[in-house]
Amino acid sequence: MRHTQISSPFTVTAIRAWQPETPGSPKDWRTSLGQIIVEVELESGVLGVGVGGGGTASIHVIHNVLRSEIVGREFSTPIEVHDDMCRFTSFYGLSGIVPMAISGIDIAIWDAYAKSKNLTILKLLNPDQNPGISCPMYQTVFDDVGASQAVEDGMAAVKLHLERFGCDPDIQKISELVYRTREAIGSECGLMLDAFGKWDLTTTRKIADEVCTHVIDWIEEPLLPQEVASYTELCEKSPIAIAGGEHEYLIYGFRRLMDNSAHHVYQPDINWCGGLSTLIAIYEMASRHNVRVCPHRGSEPFALPAIMALDLEPLAESGREWFKAFYPPTKIEQGRAICSTDLGFGVQLSNKNAK
Repeated sequence: MRHTQISSPFTVTAIRAWQPETPGSPKDWRTSLGQIIVEVELESGVLGVGVGGGGTASIHVIHNVLRSEIVGREFSTPIEVHDDMCRFTSFYGLSGIVPMAISGIDIAIWDAYAKSKNLTILKLLNPDQNPGISCPMYQTVFDDVGASQAVEDGMAAVKLHLERFGCDPDIQKISELVYRTREAIGSECGLMLDAFGKWDLTTTRKIADEVCTHVIDWIEEPLLPQEVASYTELCEKSPIAIAGGEHEYLIYGFRRLMDNSAHHVYQPDINWCGGLSTLIAIYEMASRHNVRVCPHRGSEPFALPAIMALDLEPLAESGREWFKAFYPPTKIEQGRAICSTDLGFGVQLSNKNAK
């Protein structure tokens, strides 16, 4: 059953998208197919802003495919628009660029929809939540020194990024780093590992067996996302929980993963997976499957209110320091991300990124 929203008819009169400059962003597909800004305008004049992925390819999809399907039509809820976009693109858009484009539009429509009701996204999703509530965070780090600093900053957990060890990692060196990191952060702080798809099934099992005594919350994306059968086997045999889904798309993709018990922890990225509408559906499906959701980059303004509204174990990942298209950034105090009390998602375009 879809998340209940009160029907309130609205019409989108304009959609436009562009790719902002992002100095310091990773020099790979995350820049060449990087984050885009989407702005929508409702018939009432209310503007909404969102972020998608996919760079200029995604902008092409928005301007030449999706815009004509949406503009000028009356819808009752943001989820109705989202479902229409998914149906309209289903022959060619179940993963990758098209869901990234859908994400940006979906988030922008939710932003405008909440503003038109004089509500924050948090209150729109969960009227019982108090404004300005905060969420514990975890910080991505690369060594024990960074982990120690994260604990000093109040983080509830740290994620040790291990991509640099490559596809044939030195397991002993990883084990030593994990040991030093656990020693640095103490027994109360959570500890996760992130392989960024660099390992295979055999390597992951060896590493999990080697480091499990250090109390690891999860190993994130050890395999490539398409290796679903291997993920299922890994979840059956690993002594450490397996996390993934950062590079999965739409509810159809997450249904396949959950039906195959491919992860213990699911990590959708709201700016890529299909937007807030998809994230809501993922939380609903995860509840039925009794698995955890912990969105990618959860402390950023677009995912944070959903986490605080829908998650029984809220935990927000640190955001990207190089993505500064919006202000204000999420307020963080003593390792906790604080939900905005401004309308919608509570952000505005910075002057240099406004069009």
